[in-house]
Amino acid sequence: MELNRSLKARHLTMISVGGVIGAGFFLGAGAAIARTGPSVVLAYLIGGVITLFIMLLLAEMAVARPVSGSFESYARTAFGPWCGFITGWTYWLAFLIGPASEAIAAGTFLNLWFPGVPVWLFCLVIASSLTAINMVGVHFFGEVEFWLSLVKVVALLAFIVAGCYSLGLDEASPAAVHNLTDNGSFFAAGVPGFLGAMLIVIFSFGGTEAIGTAAGESENPQRDIPRTLRGTVVRILLLYVGSLTVLLLVLPWQQAGVSSSPYVEASGILGGDMARHIMNFVVLTAALSCIDTGVYATSRMLHAMASDGYFPAWFARLHPTHKTPDNAILASSLVLFTGVIIAILSPDAYVILAGISGFGFLFTWLMIALSQPTLHRIALHDGTLKYRAPAARYIQPLTVGLIALIMAGQFFTDGGGITLVTVLIWLALASAYYIFVVRKNRRLSDEKSHAQ
Repeated sequence: MELNRSLKARHLTMISVGGVIGAGFFLGAGAAIARTGPSVVLAYLIGGVITLFIMLLLAEMAVARPVSGSFESYARTAFGPWCGFITGWTYWLAFLIGPASEAIAAGTFLNLWFPGVPVWLFCLVIASSLTAINMVGVHFFGEVEFWLSLVKVVALLAFIVAGCYSLGLDEASPAAVHNLTDNGSFFAAGVPGFLGAMLIVIFSFGGTEAIGTAAGESENPQRDIPRTLRGTVVRILLLYVGSLTVLLLVLPWQQAGVSSSPYVEASGILGGDMARHIMNFVVLTAALSCIDTGVYATSRMLHAMASDGYFPAWFARLHPTHKTPDNAILASSLVLFTGVIIAILSPDAYVILAGISGFGFLFTWLMIALSQPTLHRIALHDGTLKYRAPAARYIQPLTVGLIALIMAGQFFTDGGGITLVTVLIWLALASAYYIFVVRKNRRLSDEKSHAQ
């Protein structure tokens, strides 16, 4: 039984936007600003360029091989089953940690209105609701994600327009160009701070590649995937860099943090309490949208890996009517509650989770870039190369180099050591699982087949 192919181009666009413009941007931007100061705009610009390159390389492979497992399948084809497993499992971890942190953020936003309600209760309602939405069917999920994502895109455009108006026409507004320079240097924390902010930035962009996992449920992958990926990255890049520039013109960067969204505070400066509450609603829907996309992408990855024999076949089962991987959706949704547990244990839960998730996305992107040359040669040989990534011979090594530089830079950043140790432990556990469980089960299965 195959997954239902009912996602249209507009659904694909908003799934990709939904996976990116969430609390990881609206709340995470505050953490990135606090680490590097006004140079955060440059960090998001570099992050956007890397994202664009990765999406172009992924588009070429996704059109040639539109499978639900996407880059897990590509890494397996290029480098063998171990690399495919490590890639899929690390992406699963990165995208699961993302929604877990988004649940913390959603609780933070809701506490502005309901300070007496505990965060865990919000998480319970959110997890239950979004699990149900994903189980109804992929077309319904696509419609919900389309409208949730549209809200935050319109809100960011309105914020940019309001900020520009305030800067140029409102003489009483506190928005001013000198806010970028009056509170320290452009690189406020030097190179280490800039590299530390890059993980938060990558976490903000992480999720764009979810479009690759949706290729298996697209009506027309050859037409929709390249167009959607290019358009999505350009929109996100403009919205990120444009809105961040306006934000830093309105709100002195030293006032940004993670106790609340800097966009909420800046909106309050521009338009008063009403604007502040409206933006708080927007960032709440952004968090819900990102969680929704996270459950979608991770459940499809879990379904694909179970179909390939990496996990129990129970996760590969599809609903007979909706053709959705309900068991995989349920398993992915349960991880949302880990964010609440970590939030209780550490006041810096959001930053810790964002850093680990960002590194996981970086690793996945690295495997996408490394897989592309082999998949390109295979597609040429098989005659399935229906879309060529422009200038791939140049952007592929450049992308690998930039990602490796960001990874290496974490050795010199505050908290980077904790992130690296956590990721190394995760990779060791994943490798041990593959060697002692997956490979053993496959050997037994092969022996049983030969015996028959």
